[in-house]
Order: sequence, then C-alpha cells, then structure tokens
Amino acid sequence: MLTYPQFDPVAISLGPLSIHWYGIMYIVAFGGAWFLASYRARHSA
Repeated sequence: MLTYPQFDPVAISLGPLSIHWYGIMYIVAFGGAWFLASYRARHSA
C-alpha cells in the first residue's frame, strides 16, 4: 500500500490570515503568464 506524505495545506498563518499552498501556486502561475505575455509582446515580429 502506498503512503502519502501528510503536510499542512496552510503555508503561512498570520493570526486570522492563512495563505494556502494552492493560493501561492495561483500567484506564481499568474505572474509567470504575465511575464511570458509581456516578453512575447516586446519581442514579437
């Protein structure tokens, strides 16, 4: 049987504010898409 690692889904918790790992991944993906779009817009032929 496979065992899965148990990790906390909350990356950072500051009082009542909790930032989850999936929220961080959304920010990283949005930032990467923004960077790629601006790079391609500047270097398009």
